[in-house]
Amino acid sequence: MVMILVGLIWAVLAPLLLLLPAGVLAFAFRAAGWPARRRERWALSLVMPVLVVMVFAVPDRLEFERLCDAKTQTQIHEKRVADGFFLDDSTAHSFGMRYLQEEGFQWIEARSIYRRDGFTRYEKGPQGITSKEVPQITAELMVQTVRQDLGRASFETLLVKDRASGKLLAQASNGHFNGGRMFFVLGAYGSASCPHPATPAGAQAFQQFYHLAKLTLRP
Repeated sequence: MVMILVGLIWAVLAPLLLLLPAGVLAFAFRAAGWPARRRERWALSLVMPVLVVMVFAVPDRLEFERLCDAKTQTQIHEKRVADGFFLDDSTAHSFGMRYLQEEGFQWIEARSIYRRDGFTRYEKGPQGITSKEVPQITAELMVQTVRQDLGRASFETLLVKDRASGKLLAQASNGHFNGGRMFFVLGAYGSASCPHPATPAGAQAFQQFYHLAKLTLRP
């Protein structure tokens, strides 16, 4: 709890760390006697650290935007009709239930949390969602989540595939930017995500990502 609180405080107040190099510069300028006016010394001392941050932060952010443009375009190559699929995702047993509760699927299969080589089948019925352990996957189609960490950015990609042939039916991604090389002084103000649901185009792309399985496999 303490570490979470410290992290939240840092995320909000991180830019105040720039006051440290600004103070050092102001002291150095004063010792050197330049600039002559105190107001100019402080202005220069504050501007210089900000410019250094921008030199690194702006290219990192532009690189993230380039990756977003390349990776987050929703692509549906082929549609199928299916009542269920194999969900290859670490959150299948929790967030994966939304496919039964919201998306209109009747069942999903996932890796078992009880046996390393086993599987679980979840089915929607009159009494709610039931589950049973099964020895093998029966689904012909698969929805897979692939997570890619690029250091300054991370991307989560949803893939809808034919299990037997490996044919890709659809894909969509979203990304998160942690602030790049200047994250320690940018805090929460340096982070970004894509597609961004605050814009009409971003909201549409986010909905396509969230509902990709439904858009591809339901009539």
